[in-house]
Amino acid sequence: MRRGSRLPDDQAEIVFSDIIIEQLEQFTEDQRIDVLAEIIHLCDDPGGKHPLHTPLSGWNTLDALGAEFRVVYKATVPGGVGLLEVLCIGPRSDSEVYDMAIGITRTGLLSEDEVTQLWEAIGLLDVMTEDIGLEGWDYRPAAASEGMRRAAVSSGLLSQDTANLLAKDELEAAMTSGWGPDGADPEKALLAALERARGSADFSVRKILEVRRDDRCGAFMVRTRSTCVRRAGHPGPHRSG
Repeated sequence: MRRGSRLPDDQAEIVFSDIIIEQLEQFTEDQRIDVLAEIIHLCDDPGGKHPLHTPLSGWNTLDALGAEFRVVYKATVPGGVGLLEVLCIGPRSDSEVYDMAIGITRTGLLSEDEVTQLWEAIGLLDVMTEDIGLEGWDYRPAAASEGMRRAAVSSGLLSQDTANLLAKDELEAAMTSGWGPDGADPEKALLAALERARGSADFSVRKILEVRRDDRCGAFMVRTRSTCVRRAGHPGPHRSG
């Protein structure tokens, strides 16, 4: 995509090659955060620095880390849904990053299904979603089993409506920590579940539950072959379950 182009609704599925995940592991935590934040910003401005020419036609570059490095990526809109494929990162000097990109594309790495989605990459690189400008909890995870939900409700820990909105690990947290001196403590159970959802207690539990009740985005992502589970109208990157 050229400068000034936009992705539909400023949203995109973002996937990484294995190569760039390995490369980013060599950077410091602050550097990884900066690079990932710049990549996420491509959802708003996919034009990048400049489009490349043969043999890298269709690929583009993004300046990173004070313009000392460049990220090679491709922005497309298959099936009406934005897609950002991130190939590699390398030094800007001596065209090193371009030589690297040519070598990778010739192996066909990004033509395979085995690509890493942004949200998986964040976990692999041990980066918090909030550090790169994302709300990591604004999606609806797969519900826990019916048996677990029934057990949580019958024990008095959670309402049926709330239990239906929680993932298995969140429900386990509620059932483990939701007890007080007098037995089931619904407030304590809910806090434990949502602490698990966000990873800290610094958040509004009501907001998370409200967002999970919202309609889902549902955009079909061609690389992960799944629909987006974030709330409808979310900013930036799509997310699989």
